[in-house]
Amino acid sequence: MASSASEMFFECIRVFVTALFVSQFCVAQFLHYNNEQVNPPVPFPACRADNIDCLRRGLRTFFYLMDSGRVGMTPVDPTIVNSVAISLPEEQMSFLLRRANVTGARWTRLADRKFNLEGGKNGVTFNSDLHVTGEIYLTTGARIDPYAAFITMDIDNVETNITYDWRSERGINNEEYLLIGPERIAVRNMRLPTYFIQPNSEDAQQIDVALQSKQSILDHISNEITTAVMHTIVDNFRIFGSNVPVKYYYKYI
Repeated sequence: MASSASEMFFECIRVFVTALFVSQFCVAQFLHYNNEQVNPPVPFPACRADNIDCLRRGLRTFFYLMDSGRVGMTPVDPTIVNSVAISLPEEQMSFLLRRANVTGARWTRLADRKFNLEGGKNGVTFNSDLHVTGEIYLTTGARIDPYAAFITMDIDNVETNITYDWRSERGINNEEYLLIGPERIAVRNMRLPTYFIQPNSEDAQQIDVALQSKQSILDHISNEITTAVMHTIVDNFRIFGSNVPVKYYYKYI
């Protein structure tokens, strides 16, 4: 009789613990569900495709999310461009910019948004002000060792036109996602980049003279750096689009 009472007691305890666990699990699931409804994956409203002001505000927040590493995105401010090489065989000289540290990308502005371009592509136009520091080397046919110095460059109001393929696709959760295809990037400098070189040495003076005589080199360096930054931005949006349902940030019409 005692054994039966003991078994009944422990059975009651087991039922009570199970019921408690189930109730807590259900409450947790309910709170999680409601938290997802109250707090969407992105901290800004969905923009209509033709609402350029809303898209501009959304872009500002998107850059903040990039720099915080949201959904695995790569921070873009600063960005390190490992190298930019320019060869001028007819002049018997070449330039190499190494370890360029690029800042200012997070303040990139949306200038225009384009739809239904050739081949069904979409496009955006960005304006950026970038600040660049790095090591610059000049190699000439008259000297075996390259001239070496540090360069600081301001790329002001550079315009970037980006066109890309895209499509929407429904995931296993029945949510719609944007998939971004290969992009084409065209860069146009609105003004020649300004720069200064240091330290005050013979090498720095030689590099300065070469850049002054070949100002197209500055244009080329600026284009390569801007293109590298924009590729990173598009790669980030590719990650974002494949991980965040489109309904949270974009409306087709």
